[in-house]
Amino acid sequence: MKILSLENIGEITKPCVITIGMYDGVHIGHRQMLKELTVSAKQNDACSCVVTFSNHPRQVLDKKGDDPVQLLQTTEERFEEIARFGVDYLVAVTFTAEFASLSPKRFLDVLLQKMKIKVLLLGYDNRFGNPNNNEYEELLQSGYYRTIKVQKDASGIYFQGIEVSSTQIRKALACGDVKTANNMLGYPYRMTSKVIKGLQNGRKMGFPTANIDISRNKLIPFSGVYATKTVIDGKTYKSVTNIGNNPTFNASKKTVETYIIGFNEDIYDRIITIEFVDFIRRERKFSDIDGLISQMQKDVADANEILS
Repeated sequence: MKILSLENIGEITKPCVITIGMYDGVHIGHRQMLKELTVSAKQNDACSCVVTFSNHPRQVLDKKGDDPVQLLQTTEERFEEIARFGVDYLVAVTFTAEFASLSPKRFLDVLLQKMKIKVLLLGYDNRFGNPNNNEYEELLQSGYYRTIKVQKDASGIYFQGIEVSSTQIRKALACGDVKTANNMLGYPYRMTSKVIKGLQNGRKMGFPTANIDISRNKLIPFSGVYATKTVIDGKTYKSVTNIGNNPTFNASKKTVETYIIGFNEDIYDRIITIEFVDFIRRERKFSDIDGLISQMQKDVADANEILS
């Protein structure tokens, strides 16, 4: 998959089938759309192209000061996941206030100035362009815009009666329901980052943990203890991950730290991936260190049982 910007999409000389959207999480609904995209491209003797955003529209449109938008994936993770589906091109658009003012037809005109579009595929709950006019509905009703055939999915994809969306996945993770989140994603929720120095309280208790440095906009699940898998250099290990403020030690900063079962190598400054499998328990404050050690031993046993 080749990644382009609006400035160099002229490199795409072949007609395209495109889809437009943020694709945060690349969940099972997105995955269905990406499969449809590549199939349609072959049927139309065209290339497949995803038009997405390098930043989330809410980072521009929300009026909440400095509160970061919590995303399911970093930009790099999202692009890598999209590439897995055999997409030919990804056009990364920087979302700005000026861009937000464009009507759907005007945005398509911008694309048509530099590329040939045969088909535009849209998801069930997908829309683009300034919502303060009826152009989007007009596009859907007519089924065409200039040379573009416009197709929209008739219905969404559901899990246990809930329509799958990035918003619903965020809600599930915000309350620790990683099983629901994973079913909607189609894969375990992941956090990939560099291992950094922590307070080393775990090491002192016989449970050395790898603390990771999380991107400011990456969604951190609900505070608590999770059964996880940790991937290091392509090898997967069972692990227990704690998210929270370490109340037993009166710490204030929220951390993500994982105890990798049966692993004792020095991995500072190395990149690891934590995959969340199930929620074990809420974070709590213990009256003494012995109580915490006893609970951690139980957490490891619970994680081993879940992951076996």
